[in-house]
Amino acid sequence: MAAVASVTAQAEIELAEGLSLQGFLDVSASSSDVDGKDTESTAEIGEFEVDLLYGGDSVNAQVDLNYTDASGGGDLEQAFVGFSVSDQVSLKAGKFLSCIGYESFDVNGLYQYSAAASTVYPGHHTGVAGIYSGESFGVYASVVDGTWSADEDPDDLGYEVQVFTSPAEGLTIKLGYATESGDAYDKSMVNLWAGYTVDALTVAAEYSSLEDFGAAGDDGDAYMLMGNYAFTDTFNTTLRYAHVDADWAEIDEFTISPRFSISDSVSVITEYRHRDYDVGGADEDLLAARVLYSF
Repeated sequence: MAAVASVTAQAEIELAEGLSLQGFLDVSASSSDVDGKDTESTAEIGEFEVDLLYGGDSVNAQVDLNYTDASGGGDLEQAFVGFSVSDQVSLKAGKFLSCIGYESFDVNGLYQYSAAASTVYPGHHTGVAGIYSGESFGVYASVVDGTWSADEDPDDLGYEVQVFTSPAEGLTIKLGYATESGDAYDKSMVNLWAGYTVDALTVAAEYSSLEDFGAAGDDGDAYMLMGNYAFTDTFNTTLRYAHVDADWAEIDEFTISPRFSISDSVSVITEYRHRDYDVGGADEDLLAARVLYSF
C-alpha cells in the first residue's frame, strides 16, 4: 500500500544490476525577524544528500550520506538492510527513519520550504522493524535505541507502532504511537494524519498528542492543516496552518509557499511564514527561497 506520494520525483541512476543512486542538492536563502526587528539572514547549501540503494529478490539495503551547512560536515543519515519474508511481510535492521508523521524529513519531500511548528516527530534511530502491508491495511512496529535520543544505549529503548490504511483511491490514513523510556519519565506521542490527493489537489490534516515531552508533566497538542494545488504542470502553491498548544509553548502559524518547476529535476520553492507566540507575545515573519536539484 502506497503512502502519499513525494512532491519531488527522483529518477534513480542505475550503477549496476540491483544497485542505484539518487539524491538532491538544496541551496537556500532566508530572512526572518521577530516583532519587526532582529533580522536574521542566511544563504547556504542547506543540504546535500546521496542515497545508495540495493534491491534483490528478497534482500534490499539503503545507505544515505548527508551534508548540511548547519552541522558543518557529513553524516551517515541512514544505513539499513531489509528482508522480504513474503509479498506482504518485511523486516529491516540498522539505522532508519521513524514512521511517525505526515511531513517529510528531507527537504525534497516537503510541499513547502519549512517544516511546520507542529512537526515534532522522532528522527533517525537504530534498531529493528517489521512491516505488514496488505492491499488496503498495514501495520508497522519497531524497537530502537531511543525513539528521539538515538543515544545507542540499549538500556533506554524506544518503541513505535503504526497502523495505516487506504480505504479509497488517493486517501491514506495513518495512526501511530511512539515512546521512549527514560530514567525519570517516559516521553511519548500519538500521531494521526490523513492525506487525500485527487487530480491537482492534495489536502492533509494531522493531530499529535504529546506527553511528558520536554520534561515530566509537560503535555500538549499539535495540529496541522495543509492544502496544495497544482495550477499548471510547472506551478503549484501550498497553504498550511499549524498550531501548538503545550505547557512549554503556544504557537499559531500560517504559511504560503509557491513552487516553480524549472525542469523534471530542478524546482524553486518560495515561502512566507508568520508565527505568533503566546508566551511573550512575540511574532515572527520568515521569507525564504530554495533551489532544489534532485537526481
